[in-house]
Amino acid sequence: MKTLLIGDLHLKAQLILPLADKIIKKHSVKRIILLGDYVDLHGQNQNIQLYAKDLTYLFSWKKKHEQNGLEVINLVGNHDIYYLLGQPAPFSVKNLELFFAVQNLLESLNLQIAYQLDDYLISHAGYNFLFDPVPWHFEPITEAHEKKLEIFAYAVGPMRGGGDLAGSPLWADFREIELAANENYPKQIVGHTPQKSIDISKNVIGIDTFSLYLDKRNEYQFIGNGDLLVYEKGNFEVISTSWTSAETLKQLPKPLT
Repeated sequence: MKTLLIGDLHLKAQLILPLADKIIKKHSVKRIILLGDYVDLHGQNQNIQLYAKDLTYLFSWKKKHEQNGLEVINLVGNHDIYYLLGQPAPFSVKNLELFFAVQNLLESLNLQIAYQLDDYLISHAGYNFLFDPVPWHFEPITEAHEKKLEIFAYAVGPMRGGGDLAGSPLWADFREIELAANENYPKQIVGHTPQKSIDISKNVIGIDTFSLYLDKRNEYQFIGNGDLLVYEKGNFEVISTSWTSAETLKQLPKPLT
């Protein structure tokens, strides 16, 4: 089954998913896997309108494709997990009423920790030597998983400023997976750590190519080139998009903080 993999969205679904739609149509994609972090963007944690519009768009987009017979898998990211747990993080939206509305929307996406795509284990940040995938990781998250999810939310390694030996599959840095991937899962596809482009020459493939940073003028700049990844029967195709354009910069919201 031809599969499209999409990295972190971070409140940019309205800009990124139309680019994905072109690939879905042109390449006859039948399965879509989104690798999490649907929420939170630097300078936007007080932008109530952006959260509401972008997540509503994401939900409608998923339903549209499911109604058209496509399989849509939504993985959970480190930013998303704090909403599911009802525990605001420093980077979460500041409005508490909206925080819990976001929680409800994320729950409706049927988020899960991981997905096995033939030889490749897919998750938001990757499985290092400290974490092993277990059956519930491949199923939609429920309230019964809350205590276990807290471990995932707060296991942060030194490469991400934490005090743990290494990060969870929601928090691991790309370098952790490159250097010390779970020995039973050497082939992985991850988001979370921004990449300039997608490199399919190695066992660990990073696809977070839509990330931005704020420059000294408090304006957004691109980190990645907006590559997307298509997979079918053991073969990958990296597909370029028009992400890094003046038009994209024009459509991005102005930072509020």
